Amino acid sequence: MLVSIAVSLILLAEDKKWLYRTLVLIYAMSLPRTMGVVKKTTMTTFHFDEGDQRKCGTKYKGTTLLFTWISLLGMSLLSEYLVEFKYVTNLKQCAMLFACGYVGQELAHAITFEKTYQQSYMSSSKSEKNLQNWQSLLIEHAYFLLPLCFDALWQTRDVPLLSWIVAHNYLLRCKLTGAKETNALRDIYDFVSKENPSRDRTAHWWFEKLKGKTKKAFDTIIDSEAIAGMFAKKFRSDAWAVEPIYSMNEIYVASSHHNFNSDTVFYMEHCDGPWSVYPWCFVYRCMVAVNENKQVETIFPMEGSGSCLSDGDVVGFDYHREIHIIRDLPTRNTDRRVTMKLHYVVYPRCFGFLGRFLAKLASFYNWAARNLFLNTIAPSNWFWKFMAFMVLFVTRSVFELEKRAGLNSIVAVVLAYYVGKNFIHEHFFLAFTSYTHYCMYIATYQIREGINFGTFKRNVVFFKTIALCHLGYNYFIKYFEYDLISLAMILGGYSLSFSAAYALGVDQTYFGVELGECAPNFVDGFPYNLGIPHPMIVGSIVGLLGFHKNESFREHLPYLVPLHCLFYLVHMVQEHMYDIYKHDESATTIQTTTKKKASSPGMKSSKRRNSVSREKESEQQKKQHPHTNGTNGTHSATRRRSTRLSPTNDRSPAWARD
Repeated sequence: MLVSIAVSLILLAEDKKWLYRTLVLIYAMSLPRTMGVVKKTTMTTFHFDEGDQRKCGTKYKGTTLLFTWISLLGMSLLSEYLVEFKYVTNLKQCAMLFACGYVGQELAHAITFEKTYQQSYMSSSKSEKNLQNWQSLLIEHAYFLLPLCFDALWQTRDVPLLSWIVAHNYLLRCKLTGAKETNALRDIYDFVSKENPSRDRTAHWWFEKLKGKTKKAFDTIIDSEAIAGMFAKKFRSDAWAVEPIYSMNEIYVASSHHNFNSDTVFYMEHCDGPWSVYPWCFVYRCMVAVNENKQVETIFPMEGSGSCLSDGDVVGFDYHREIHIIRDLPTRNTDRRVTMKLHYVVYPRCFGFLGRFLAKLASFYNWAARNLFLNTIAPSNWFWKFMAFMVLFVTRSVFELEKRAGLNSIVAVVLAYYVGKNFIHEHFFLAFTSYTHYCMYIATYQIREGINFGTFKRNVVFFKTIALCHLGYNYFIKYFEYDLISLAMILGGYSLSFSAAYALGVDQTYFGVELGECAPNFVDGFPYNLGIPHPMIVGSIVGLLGFHKNESFREHLPYLVPLHCLFYLVHMVQEHMYDIYKHDESATTIQTTTKKKASSPGMKSSKRRNSVSREKESEQQKKQHPHTNGTNGTHSATRRRSTRLSPTNDRSPAWARD
């Protein structure tokens, strides 16, 4: 809509583009004052500091203004491009473009059941005598449309734009403690005890074949308020639908041992379903512990957690994407391990047809796999033994792909290559896969809540590897010219960068501290003892500039390296703006080792103690704590914790809250 208006102005101005550009410039220059960035707001209806984050409103004004200016510049360039290359040649086409934009906006609100902001103040003004009230609000709304969009973006906590590329933690947990649920679990246990299945193999009872009291008890657990509340914490009930998939539900009894049969798959890292690339929707498997269990531990390696589900414990995980495994502990159960497997499809309410279709796909796969598993639990001939082998082989293969790269990432890369090569531009694939990991860094650092650490590391390492392969292929194979200085810069820069990453360790390099996965360790060894600030970012940029120095490489790919450096710069600025290590006199102190953890991947700093007083403090503490900590022989050191790491701050990492 805004682009169509801009194109109309350009067409009306004809050859006098300076008139259009002057109007855009006047509008851009008026925003700092009207938004209250420079002086108190003159248009008082929209304050840009209201809502759930009232205290943060002023903080986001500058960022909102900056992105508004960037958007204005982008729209101006796009509008002039459309006119110059005659994609839009008259006002009639502009009107059609505006109509398409307006209808698309209204359609988006309709399918998401969301009321427009314009409706909110127009409907409230109808009962007022002053009919001009809503008209003035409409003018002001149009004036502030762009900054309001960005202001809403920064202050949205549930589904911010950045979260689309963040590796969210979709594990859900709760416990059934109500009398109704407890009685239902007891009925399920009594049913299994009465059936008395063999202990040397797993036993299954499908929900659809249950009868009477047992089926009623199963229904009680499916409709449990505790499970509904567990989903509601992750998926807003007004935006997401959660529906049971009855055909997949079952009562499951574990075997006392697992030989080379399909039971062995549960003791391998695996994903349960094949539809991991299905967009926007989820199928959840909820494991419900019916009785006491102190032997079998359910582990989720990507999230980094595991526990024995016992007596009403419930864990829900993505059936098609979450890697998990069960392992036996030294302690032994005195009774069978009885669990219920509940399944739910979760989908956005505006995409109900997609969610219901995924439920059918998952149900079909479960039916096919169920028949295969039943015949391979105790294979009776060579054919079913071969099928048992195939179950294990396919499970292992899918797991390796999911763990090392992620099927979603693989499909995205393949699609980007195909679409770019055939429909867009030969360099589209290069651009798409060269900078994705930076976007993941920036988005994850900004959000930091509810992140699946293992999945995040997997994704960024996968895309960073592709980015480095692009650089290496284009430099050493496609456009190679011998340049000693260039080669020396590449070797020296990346040696420094990889040395810094090795000193920090993988977890700390990839936001381990910021995400609460580990406590900060402060490194004094190489390369942080060279006096080079930010050795990881300095090394990476030197290496990148080594690529760029090659004349042939630079001639054919002039923007590749500068954009790498720009993304590094953006993330470095982000780190300094939201530095979790900022000192605060009101904060408490924490004990950490002198093995240093810096702020983020690709740009870690040693943050040395420069003052004499701190050196004295360190010496004094050495005397108070003469014992070494760990195998490296490093002593304990005191460090200030910022208010961002306060135990009362919900956004603090777990180690800070503890």
